[in-house]
Amino acid sequence: MGFDPLDWYCQPVKHGAWSHVVENAFGAYTPCGIDTLVVCISFLALFGVCFYRIWRTTRDYTVQRYKLRSPYYNYMLGLLVVYCIAEPLYRIATGTSIMNLDGQPGLAPFEIVSLIIESAGWCCMLVMILLETRIYIYEFRWYIRFVVIYVLIGEAAMFNLVLSVRQYYSSSSIFYLYCSEIVCQFLFGILMVVYLPSLDPYPGYTPIRNGHWLTILIMNLFPVESRFALRDMSTYFPEYSFHG
Repeated sequence: MGFDPLDWYCQPVKHGAWSHVVENAFGAYTPCGIDTLVVCISFLALFGVCFYRIWRTTRDYTVQRYKLRSPYYNYMLGLLVVYCIAEPLYRIATGTSIMNLDGQPGLAPFEIVSLIIESAGWCCMLVMILLETRIYIYEFRWYIRFVVIYVLIGEAAMFNLVLSVRQYYSSSSIFYLYCSEIVCQFLFGILMVVYLPSLDPYPGYTPIRNGHWLTILIMNLFPVESRFALRDMSTYFPEYSFHG
């Protein structure tokens, strides 16, 4: 059934339920393949774009900052994200598997990895949403929306797979628990995509022009006593001005 590391990671059951209920090249490896290649990659992308936007919001002083007129829409999005974080963590803590159709104990390694990546992606989204209640920027927000849509497409593919095997679950509560997460994710996605916040300029903030980054870098790296020499450099580099 494949080489040992793959068998350990996916834990397929020879002649198990997955071998009979799906008709594709993966066979018993179907849940592992789709979960790894579709769900994990989509949530890694979500983590990456959210982390980058958090960095742009907190560390990039060239972007224009704004302040939300009302943070309540963000709070509602945050509550949905909290549930999206709690559900996979609950499944890890209780060992609840939506891929186990053959009565194996616990979670397979691929499920644990997938749930951890999913939780990390939503956690990064939660941090970004809460940060937006204090500082909002236009940059990269549509990339976030596109990746959220990409995540939902991956989740729809996984849900379609789970739906085809729902009669094999030992308890219907497992299926309904998974459905609740999917509903929550799609509701969040819809609300996120259509969200166009009302903004005010951020009080007391003026973005720094790109040409001044060299000035800021040198002024931070050099001690105070060397800044007089830096002023003389402006004679040779008139496009920069050094102030100490």
